[in-house]
Amino acid sequence: MKENMKEAYKNLYQNICDTIKEWEIKIGYRKEEIQLYYPEESLMELLETDKDSLKGILEEFCVASKEQMGDMMIYETEEKGRYCVRIPAQGVSYVHENLPESAFLKAFLQVVTAPGKKLEDVCQVFYDFSGEVTIEKVEEREWGIWFTKGDIDSYVYYVEEDEFGLEYHRFTKEAYQKLNN
Repeated sequence: MKENMKEAYKNLYQNICDTIKEWEIKIGYRKEEIQLYYPEESLMELLETDKDSLKGILEEFCVASKEQMGDMMIYETEEKGRYCVRIPAQGVSYVHENLPESAFLKAFLQVVTAPGKKLEDVCQVFYDFSGEVTIEKVEEREWGIWFTKGDIDSYVYYVEEDEFGLEYHRFTKEAYQKLNN
C-alpha cells in the first residue's frame, strides 16, 4: 500500500471515528450498527482520489479497517452521489472502548444544544480551549468557527442562530471552503 494512500485511509477512518464519538456524546453509546451518509465529493476529498478510482479504494479501505471496524460496508445509495457507510456494532464498540471523548466537543455540544444560548456562548467554548480561533461571518446569522491551528479539533463548525436557538454542521476545512466559494 502506498504511503499517501495510508494517509488518505487515515483521513476517512478518523472522520468516521469522530462522527461515531460525536453521536455517542449526543445520544449515548449503544452497541449497535450505525449508518453514516457521505456525499461522493466528501469521500473523494477524504480519500484523496477521483470518481473513477473511488469504488475500488472504498473496497480496499473496508478491508484495511476490518480489524477495528469489523465488516464495514460502503456503497452508493439509490440517490446517486450519496454513499452509506455501514459500521457494524463491532466497529462502534471499538471506537467507544478505544478512542477518548473530545473534551472540546463535549463542551461545544452542551452549549449548542442548551436552550437560550447564543453565538457568543459558542465562541466562548472555543476560546476556553485556545486563544487561536477563527470566526467567519457567512450570512446574517451564520458563522464558520474553527481552531486556527487545528490541534484541538480540525473541523469547521458552521453555526446558525435563529429564534429557535442554535444549530450546527461540522465540515472538514476543505469541504467548508468549497461550500463558501
